[in-house]
Amino acid sequence: MESKTAPPATAGTTRSTIMGMILAMALIESLSGVTQGYLNPILPALGPVFEIDDPTINGIFLISNVSFAVLTPIISRLGDSYGYRMVLRWSIGVVAVGVLQMALWPSLWTVTLGVVMLTCVVGFIPLMMGILRVSSPAHTRTGVSVLIGMLMIMVGAGGLLAGIVGVTDPTLGFWVAVPFAVAAVACSFVMPDAGIPTREGIALAPLLACSLGLIGFVVALSMAPEWGWLDGRTLVAGVVGLALLAYWAKRDSSATEGRRFMDLRMLANPRIRIVSLATFFFGFASISYFGTNGIFLHANPDKTGYGFALSPVMIAIVLALASVLSLVSSLLTAKAMRKFGERATLVFAGVLLAAGFLVMVAAHDSLAGYFAGFAMFNLSLGMYQAGTRALSVEGVPLEETSTAAGLNELALSVGIAVGAAVVKLVSSASVESGHISEAGVFLIWGTLATAALVAAAAGARYPKRQTTEARA
Repeated sequence: MESKTAPPATAGTTRSTIMGMILAMALIESLSGVTQGYLNPILPALGPVFEIDDPTINGIFLISNVSFAVLTPIISRLGDSYGYRMVLRWSIGVVAVGVLQMALWPSLWTVTLGVVMLTCVVGFIPLMMGILRVSSPAHTRTGVSVLIGMLMIMVGAGGLLAGIVGVTDPTLGFWVAVPFAVAAVACSFVMPDAGIPTREGIALAPLLACSLGLIGFVVALSMAPEWGWLDGRTLVAGVVGLALLAYWAKRDSSATEGRRFMDLRMLANPRIRIVSLATFFFGFASISYFGTNGIFLHANPDKTGYGFALSPVMIAIVLALASVLSLVSSLLTAKAMRKFGERATLVFAGVLLAAGFLVMVAAHDSLAGYFAGFAMFNLSLGMYQAGTRALSVEGVPLEETSTAAGLNELALSVGIAVGAAVVKLVSSASVESGHISEAGVFLIWGTLATAALVAAAAGARYPKRQTTEARA
């Protein structure tokens, strides 16, 4: 791909300036982590408060999943076209308003709207990667590792804090994110105005096709276990969604078209293509498991034959402690790729994730044994998230950094949606006396372990030749 514009790196940038910028970015990303973590304990507890049933609560989660998928490519593309700093500030502002309205005026409608506004956090990392890659390419990998580490630790901390603060009134948990929103807004004003926006217009037809296609596809996957896989609503949403996505892919991958939504020709680059594939299966195999993990830890072994009967607060503590492992592994990922190579790091992350599930299978009767498997799971989680995100922008023109990062985020979101649908399918087919059977849990572990090995196999195809970008 020929670069249309080549945004120059900021001249005379000192190491201390770069470290300060990465610190500010980490504070911004802490808002993303908190808002993604604190909804998990709050939303299920809102039923009695708002007088809503479980399907309505699940509907809010569905809206959140759809919004994540739709906004990922849009915000990333806007960053390349109109400037990383400007789009980042607007994204932070929208999230901050969403956080404040839910805290100040909690109701079903403000929470639903707020959940949509909070999904703008999906653009934080692609936009900050654009700023970082232009300002100091040598520190891109280190910066991404720090951002992912902050994301991992704050997802766990956000859920724990919201659970503690909202123990008597779940709506009080919404205040947990307010100080982080204020800090993120302040940090957005110390971001450098890095890069030269392409000012390239966005084609409306492929944008709509991508957005509506993602809505149809994600809705079909999310609602199929409830509606039925052969239900007319599932089939219509899925078929129309896939058709629109196919149209978008054809339009945006054509070399003869003028304006595009996203330049999918970058997938011709084997590095981008392989990382996107690995990211899809990593998301499938990991983040889609969190719901089952909570079910397993909370299950009473006297009734289900498995589990440890942990309380919601204890589960939140477990997740918070496990997130520390993800933080450590993400911070070490840049060094691992530099020392052992990108291919070896991706393969190791996939094998470690699969091994974690196998340990859960072998030691599921022991709390210590299960935690050992879950520890391996979280170590892999931090490693692959930092590794794939850093590699997703290497080898593309500087002015397409945010778009390339957004494409990787989209692969992750779709992988999570597909994985969650498969887990839900297995769960629904394995229910005994209102609980997932032990055989069903084993099948979930085996399925996700297989997906992790596919991710490792995809990573094994990553070219050994390193990119020309500096390492740090």
